[in-house]
Amino acid sequence: MKFKILLLLVSAHFLSIPLSGQKLIKNNNYSLSSSLFISSSDQLPFWLRSNQYGEVPVESQFLQLKGSVHHDYDSLFNKSKELKRFGIGYGITGLVNSGKVNQAILSESYIKIRHGFLEFYGGRRKEIVGLVDSTLSSGSFIWSGNALPLPKIELSIPNYTPITKNKILSIKGSYSHGWFGSTDSVKNYYLHQKTFYTRIGKPSWKFKFYGGFNHQVQWAGKPAKPFYDPKTEQVIKKYPSGFSTYTKVVTGISLNKDLDAGTIKDGVPFNEAFNRAGNHLGTIDIALEYETQVGKFLIYRQSIYEDGSLFYLSNISDGLSGISYAPTTFLSSNSFFSIHKINFELFNSMNQGGSRGSGSSGNSIPELRGVDNYFNNSLYQDGYTYKTLTIGTPHITPLYLSQESYSPLLISRLNQSYLINNRVQSINIALNGSILNTIFYNFRYSNSKNSGSYNYPLLNTQQSLLTNFKYRKNSWNYHLSLGFDKVSDLNSTLGSKVTLEKLF
Repeated sequence: MKFKILLLLVSAHFLSIPLSGQKLIKNNNYSLSSSLFISSSDQLPFWLRSNQYGEVPVESQFLQLKGSVHHDYDSLFNKSKELKRFGIGYGITGLVNSGKVNQAILSESYIKIRHGFLEFYGGRRKEIVGLVDSTLSSGSFIWSGNALPLPKIELSIPNYTPITKNKILSIKGSYSHGWFGSTDSVKNYYLHQKTFYTRIGKPSWKFKFYGGFNHQVQWAGKPAKPFYDPKTEQVIKKYPSGFSTYTKVVTGISLNKDLDAGTIKDGVPFNEAFNRAGNHLGTIDIALEYETQVGKFLIYRQSIYEDGSLFYLSNISDGLSGISYAPTTFLSSNSFFSIHKINFELFNSMNQGGSRGSGSSGNSIPELRGVDNYFNNSLYQDGYTYKTLTIGTPHITPLYLSQESYSPLLISRLNQSYLINNRVQSINIALNGSILNTIFYNFRYSNSKNSGSYNYPLLNTQQSLLTNFKYRKNSWNYHLSLGFDKVSDLNSTLGSKVTLEKLF
């Protein structure tokens, strides 16, 4: 609450300040839209609701009213073509869903300040983390835009910035602190996040190589109900916080480096004492960009790390691999049907370091330590979710979306946000383009094998389709989206979204 009040005060202050002769209440982009969602079952098809930043609920049918205002930076260059050193922007997006689910959501509310190559922002802001095709990907492994944005404060280098005179080596990155808030299992816990990426190659080069990593930690807070930790013989009323813990969160240093886990009674639960402070996870990413006369290619790979398996390469088969191709001649005015970009991805999370986990005899051999149980944690029992939605790839789904596959007894014992389906293999194909250069379309198809988890296995396959059409006339946009799911031998689901949007 204190953070929200501070953000509103800061926002109000900056909105009243002229910047280089321009007031921030001018030169805004506004939009208003109305959307109707319907489907043949009580749930919307997968791609109609996934990667929507938490704005689209699972349940159908409903009407959505949405409005937004955004003020971006002025041109980064002045009249002398010198880089401007200072700029301010902001964004607000609010919506109301009315139907089977009634809710009001502020999905964006942020202010951003740029000074030279640095940017600071505070609030909720839509973003994707990782090297990926951000327009057509099925979802970046670690931060896909599937869940409502967390409120954060962040200092970043948002664009690749040369650090050598010849501009061959450039870097970008970010450092953030966020708030998860409270759930049924943990109260008032935090997010630590940082990213670092490099680019090798001048902007004008045909070949450019990218590489880097991201690091997320769920930490601090307190359990909703104090519990007795038998391995350390303590009653745990809160999880470690404070500056000392924060340094351990940031560095990822092991709390068991002296092999004394559980022997020091300092309020640290055994799960952290044996491992690290907080729940750590992220991806190591690489990408290659190649520009030719016929178009641009982007090839990328994201490899997940969570419990040390990637260090020993025992889960190296898990990750997101993709290739995108954007032809250079798609804007031909004589073309009835043109393709702007094509994307193909393979997603795999089946291995998880193997089936031998901490409870098996193989745990004494680090190279055999497995059952990483992606996105789940024994202390933060809602897992890597925010407001019940997976923060990472939407292919990894919580229990409440898979209840028909499990027994009522199991459902009653587990947290509804538990990421029960985290062993997945999928093929994803997407493309976008235009028809007669007036109707713009997006097409997406995925075929996934869902194996549940090592602890709670299942086996089903799911095929999902999405087709979206947009027609713009003057300042009006008309959208039609059709989605379809087929899950093993279960009933198929057909759904649609019709949107009328006004731009100002």
